[in-house]
Amino acid sequence: MGSQLHGSSSRLKVERELRGWSQQYVAEQIGADRYYLSRWEHGKTLPSPYYREKLCALFGKNARELGFLSRSEQPLASANEEAAPSEAVTAAPPQADSAIVDPTIPPLPGPTHDLVGRQELLHHLKTRLCAGSPSTIMALSGLPGVGKTALATALAHDEEVRDFFQGGILWAGVGRQPDVPGILSRWGTLLGISSIEAARLTTLGAWTQAIRTAIGTRHVLIVIDDAWALEDVVAFQLGGTGCAYLVTTRFPQLASHAAADDALVVPELSSTDSMILLERLVPLVVRGEQAAAGEIAQLVGGLPLALLLTGNFLRVQTYNRQPRRVRQAIERLRTAEMRLHLREAQPLSQRSPSLADVPAISLHTLIAVSDQQLDEEARVALYALSVFPPKPNTFSEEAALAVGDCSVDILDALSDAGLLESYAPERYALHQTIADYASLQRSDPAPIARLSHYMTGYVHASEKDYPGLELESVNVLTALRLAAEHGQLTDLVTAGNIFATFLFVRGAYAEAISLLERVRQAASELGDQQGQATALYHLGEIEMNQGEYQQAQDHLEEGLRLIRSQHDPLLTSQLLRMLGCVESYRGIYSEAEDHLRQALELARQCDNEELQSLVLRSSGAVASDRGQVVEGERLLREGLRLARRVGKPEQICPLLVNLNQVAMMRGRFAEAAKLASEALDIAVQINYLPAQCLLYSHMGVAAMEQGHYKQAREALLQGLALARQLEHPEYLIGVLCNLGRLMWKQGDMSMAEAYLQEAQTKARTIEFPWLQAGVLYEWGELYLQQQRLQEARVALDESYRLSVPDSPEGAALARYVQSRVAAALNDPDLARRYGTESLALLQSMEEHYRTAEVQQWLATLK
Repeated sequence: MGSQLHGSSSRLKVERELRGWSQQYVAEQIGADRYYLSRWEHGKTLPSPYYREKLCALFGKNARELGFLSRSEQPLASANEEAAPSEAVTAAPPQADSAIVDPTIPPLPGPTHDLVGRQELLHHLKTRLCAGSPSTIMALSGLPGVGKTALATALAHDEEVRDFFQGGILWAGVGRQPDVPGILSRWGTLLGISSIEAARLTTLGAWTQAIRTAIGTRHVLIVIDDAWALEDVVAFQLGGTGCAYLVTTRFPQLASHAAADDALVVPELSSTDSMILLERLVPLVVRGEQAAAGEIAQLVGGLPLALLLTGNFLRVQTYNRQPRRVRQAIERLRTAEMRLHLREAQPLSQRSPSLADVPAISLHTLIAVSDQQLDEEARVALYALSVFPPKPNTFSEEAALAVGDCSVDILDALSDAGLLESYAPERYALHQTIADYASLQRSDPAPIARLSHYMTGYVHASEKDYPGLELESVNVLTALRLAAEHGQLTDLVTAGNIFATFLFVRGAYAEAISLLERVRQAASELGDQQGQATALYHLGEIEMNQGEYQQAQDHLEEGLRLIRSQHDPLLTSQLLRMLGCVESYRGIYSEAEDHLRQALELARQCDNEELQSLVLRSSGAVASDRGQVVEGERLLREGLRLARRVGKPEQICPLLVNLNQVAMMRGRFAEAAKLASEALDIAVQINYLPAQCLLYSHMGVAAMEQGHYKQAREALLQGLALARQLEHPEYLIGVLCNLGRLMWKQGDMSMAEAYLQEAQTKARTIEFPWLQAGVLYEWGELYLQQQRLQEARVALDESYRLSVPDSPEGAALARYVQSRVAAALNDPDLARRYGTESLALLQSMEEHYRTAEVQQWLATLK
């Protein structure tokens, strides 16, 4: 190539430097990239006729004076003859080695706006386009503002891409109403088609053939940006086998038609990349208000254009760095209308072909372009679907048809328009910005009522289908919130009381309480005493699990008062059962057993096996805790038999957990492991977090008692993580005590103390004497190991006092360690007395696994 050029390396560079101009300045004046100016100056290629004319005009020189003629083009006239710049341009045919650079390629943005999170996608596009396959066609589809054109622009400016496509790059900004003849005419000029020849090209067919001939065998990349119709894509596929095509479109169906398997969806940015982009735009805001910035990134759904608009807004609003203005700007961005109408002026060279006549771009204008091409039925359906929560949430096709009050053809039309995202099988989603736009357009309240009615029916029909409820949980909660706000009170009470059980199983106590308070209020407004009492039952159960025993008891007793005149034996039985459970936690055993007995009688009178199973589980647990292990196991097994017959996994699982605990207490570790395995399978399947927490704790204790310390630690740490997540005080105290015991068994006294100190602090905040006794017992064991005998004696005396008379196991274990402390203090008589009392208590509990250990200890004392 260098032998064909005539001094371009020196002439163009010399003329530029004589004027004191930089390469960047010259490139900007002629609308080219500096990369190409460098190549022209170094003699690697010649400018196309279009750029020759621009350069000649800029320098006031003709093509020969700037060294733009190859040797074959040098005229035979004398060297001092000058041709006019325009004559020089029209006389020069296009060179096979001259790279075409289309001036309509959008310029690269500044470094602040560099592409973020697109490296992998860019690499894939470059690899595929530059693979050399004949007539490669790739297509990018995605939401308005996701950065399809930005990706195409980055590729068009990429040096490796430009080196591969030595024939150059052609750009077609298509849009809704493409000027096909105008684009082809411009391409003809770039390709060297003379004005005389162009005048003879009067049809699209003639232009197509002329451009195809002009391209010939060159390797050219043709970018077809913002395509709206397949025929427009086809119209610009004019190159030979050496050409490749990149199509961008907001329509996924069009991308698939155009490129088949080479159609790619441009995703939104991840949360991490969203924050990186925001930090580039407004670093001080992101660093100073990181949580709020993360919230804004989430509210715009990782859409690059939305992030650019919000970032630029924050930069302008907070230029003086006043914290007050930063907070005010962030607060304004929390409203969807504000985010959608943020505007930014755009130069002509950067405008979307679909918005060429719009001087300032906004999310609203971008989405409105797609909205306007829908028919009325599809538009109304889109607005209706905005009642669903946006991505990452999805909703079923059945729900979409019910809420949108439309046909599957309408859903297909919305998907084809790129406004409704399709997920297999038969699930859909709306991006945050699309949902915001559609919600602001919606004025009809009917979709809210349809969502409320649909989700109420779904919850009622799926009461036992926990995976199904999990899948729709966000939609259900949204429907219930909207039902409360828009007066769909019957739906709220019906679905809310059912769904509260699901939330309880998930350990989502805060969400459940918030929902139940709304249900309670709605039931009160409706005069629905049964609905109120049911909500109070659920509140009491949750409060019991949070250690709020007095509040739980108050709510349950209020529920019983409400239905006293209703003659509702089922609900009365439920309330009595839960009241009995609360009373047992508070150590009021006579009343607890009386209420549980009444609850079981009512459940049997109603012949309700599901409720009988629940009451039997509670009665069995209380009996086991009081040392009546055989009776407790009998009640639990009867409850398990009924639960299996009813087929409710959320009842089977806790019964297995209780039986696992009984088996461990009796030293039947193989049986306990089998029960734990079945229970854990169910708990994981239905995501029953409280049961998983208890099981990991039990499994850790079993492993520890058998000397498997590594296995014990893994299980207990899993239990600890879940207990913290659930904020369940009883479970947290229990697992902390177990970890404390494990640590001292392994010789790590400092960690043992840390775990037990946290357990003791937590135990002091709740009204549960057994838990306090258990923590003190563990301290007594630890102090004994450390030979802090007086401290051990004080802790164990208090543990024993709190355990009697209602916790024989706690009292027995406290006496056993007291016996060992007495022996260490050289008081054999007291040691034997305490040991004998411990053995008697353990033997009264029938097969406690530590009975033999205490017997052996007493034998050493004799």
